[in-house]
Amino acid sequence: MPLNNFLLSLLLLILLARFLGILFTKYNFQSLVGEVLGGVILSPLVLGLLVPNDTLKIFSQFGIIMLMLLSGLLTDFHAFEENKFKSIVVGLLGVVFSMALIFSTMFLLGFPWITSLFISVILSNTAVEVCARLLMRKSVSKRIHAIIMGASFVDDIIAVFLIGVVGSIALGEEVTIGRLVYISSLVILFISISLVLLPYFLERYRVIDHLIGTGPQREKILLTFTILLAILFAVIAEYAGLQGIIGAYIAGLIIGKWGSKVGPLLRRRVAYEDLVDDIEPISHALFTPLFFGFVGLQLGSILTTLTFGWFVVVLVLLLSLMALLGKFLGCGIGAVLCKVPRVEAGYIGIAMGGRGALELILLSIAYDRGIINGEVFASVIIVTLVTVIMTPLLLTLYERKFRASL
Repeated sequence: MPLNNFLLSLLLLILLARFLGILFTKYNFQSLVGEVLGGVILSPLVLGLLVPNDTLKIFSQFGIIMLMLLSGLLTDFHAFEENKFKSIVVGLLGVVFSMALIFSTMFLLGFPWITSLFISVILSNTAVEVCARLLMRKSVSKRIHAIIMGASFVDDIIAVFLIGVVGSIALGEEVTIGRLVYISSLVILFISISLVLLPYFLERYRVIDHLIGTGPQREKILLTFTILLAILFAVIAEYAGLQGIIGAYIAGLIIGKWGSKVGPLLRRRVAYEDLVDDIEPISHALFTPLFFGFVGLQLGSILTTLTFGWFVVVLVLLLSLMALLGKFLGCGIGAVLCKVPRVEAGYIGIAMGGRGALELILLSIAYDRGIINGEVFASVIIVTLVTVIMTPLLLTLYERKFRASL
């Protein structure tokens, strides 16, 4: 792709996605919806000015990394720690209910059990990046924010494990006790080192404190360190079998935890706030419209190739309903069991409804191996993107009705 064409594509995508995001925010809707719509308008479905390509995809993936880093930085670590048990219950029940509803739906529609199981696992995973974007500018309590982000984190860990197992079965690989132990060990080791050992080491030797420095540019070294840490953790997370965005989120948590502790003359707090002030504006202005604009670009391209027979329409509608309902019931009931007020529990259940575009890789592999056919492939991609659009809309309507209780 020629450089001039790439720069023009980047310009158009960010410009329209950002413009529509601001416009939607003005009318009290999530900017995420406008950003996705911007990509759809530029896609072959409407104007045909842009098509998804690997270069734009790489840039959009870096946007996710920065978004997740910022989300980790803004997560109240004390509230995160205090609501750990609630997050586990909410995340676990969200996966269980989603899998049960989606598997039952596909199986009753006549799909083989392995196809039904594979798709139910794929669609049981809440997109952490969508949750992060939804909560970025919300005025909900720190407790709700911490439970949602913690639950989406737990949800991702469970889903990654299940995808590893079910994916191996679906692709004809032998699943042994040894392989299950291996997958589990990698995940546990990564989380233990990231959230326990590394923070202890950084605090023990005051590594981050030495990066603060003095003078008006003191936070710039910390900024470089933080971005590099996020990228490094994203790489390590992928080697551990997790999504890279989880690594970036954990990196933000580590820096956020460091910044939450009171240091001499409040130097830590000042440096932490300067760091957030550096990352947050560029994230809202550039990275998030780029990523969600690319999601819209994918959606528009897919819609141009799909033949809308009645079966595809029914499948998309049912799977979309089950995907959203599974999270609403599972996460909502989990929150109620943890003694969260019902209105807040409903909010948590809706916020956990969005799925991510990262599951497209697994769907492509399944399609290439003949595990799913073209109709299922296209339908599940559309369902994934529909949840990204519907979740903020439903959340906005819910907020308007119960604003005072949140």
